Amino acid sequence: MQNWYLLKASDKEVYEAKDLETLRGWAADAKISPLDKISSDNRMSWQRAPMIAELQMDLLVQMPDNYLYGPTNVATIQEFLATGEIDENVTIINCLDNTESRLADLSWFQASPHHVRSAATTFIGTGRPDDKSTVGDVMQQSRISTLEKQVMELQRVVDEWQQAYNGLRQQYVEATGREPM
Repeated sequence: MQNWYLLKASDKEVYEAKDLETLRGWAADAKISPLDKISSDNRMSWQRAPMIAELQMDLLVQMPDNYLYGPTNVATIQEFLATGEIDENVTIINCLDNTESRLADLSWFQASPHHVRSAATTFIGTGRPDDKSTVGDVMQQSRISTLEKQVMELQRVVDEWQQAYNGLRQQYVEATGREPM
């Protein structure tokens, strides 16, 4: 058996999965974000989670503000629906075949219980054992996930500002020949 490691982008914590099935379960439970990294060689090298084909993180979501989220998987899209971050009219881009579709037009969405979307139904079809979790647990997990996404978005903004700062700093050094104070 090969151990897999998940490096969370949000807090730099590393989690060990004893096998690929455990890692797939985490992805199906929407616990792996597009910014997280995966290692299968005892943490010698890391790949972004969407690059691991077995995780099926092949979908981009065009958010209402036109920001693209992903690549991600069906479970995360279900979670976005349950928390009201998206609706059935968002555009989903399949990275494998480069097709764009309205979420409501996709066969897997039509077959899901989208008419009763809530935190309690978010994980239907994702492999999460429903009989072991209470509605409170699901709601808490949903809230945690929402907060993780907010942190990820804020981290993206911080990264953009950091890049802008580095660019301005470099211009200053080139123009003056010295470091800023």
